[in-house]
Amino acid sequence: MKIVASCQYIGTNYSGFQFQDNALSVQEKIENAISSVTPLSSRVNCAGRTDKGVHALNQIIDFETREDLKDINWKEAINSFLPNDIKINWCCNAPEDFHARYSAYERSYLYVINNSKRESVFLNDYSLNLPYKLDVKAVQQNAQFLVGTHDFSSFRSSKCTASNPVKTINQIIVDANADLITLKITANSFLQNMIRIIVGTLLDASKSKARLSHSILEILNSKDRAMSGKTVSPKGLYFLGAKYASLDIEYADINSFLNLIHG
Repeated sequence: MKIVASCQYIGTNYSGFQFQDNALSVQEKIENAISSVTPLSSRVNCAGRTDKGVHALNQIIDFETREDLKDINWKEAINSFLPNDIKINWCCNAPEDFHARYSAYERSYLYVINNSKRESVFLNDYSLNLPYKLDVKAVQQNAQFLVGTHDFSSFRSSKCTASNPVKTINQIIVDANADLITLKITANSFLQNMIRIIVGTLLDASKSKARLSHSILEILNSKDRAMSGKTVSPKGLYFLGAKYASLDIEYADINSFLNLIHG
């Protein structure tokens, strides 16, 4: 029997979602919790293999279990064995051929910026603090040059092992609410550190009087990581969710989350 679940986690204390030897991962904690309920026959799959320090509001996972356990309240059972910084949102049955990673046709992330000269102890672990006034309009304009299908070699980590750097960004939405600025990026899939490099490049471009609109295209077309901006901190990045043809799954409620951390 295949179970699909949504989970949320604070990534601060973890090496990322994916299991790693000699490092604490979100996957390890979830698999240990499930194994406390029932033996696992295979590893847990996830929609987005978030990096060290990256958070999630609606990470999608799947796992196999025995048919005779269909009446278990999986959410409550698994949560009872999870730490406070990882929790299951919901669980349901899934088609046997469902795979949290390979069945997803779209993924979405959110990057949160605290655009204030005053750092907040409540936001420090959950956003990037920018003490200078950000030109949000410039960020919005430059971001649109990245929408579409492109070779994103300039926007991936030097350690990225993906065989195909071509990805399709469906949408980049830049929003500002007082001093809290968010970038929501939706694509078919992402390269390692792709979002954090994109955000770093857009922030650099917004500081230029020329707006660097042509430079964004030049960076994209160069296929050269050295041309793009720095990789911003993972603490402002959140996995929002994934979409599937076989399951109706909504992305996480951004507004409720932002109200929670910002008030």
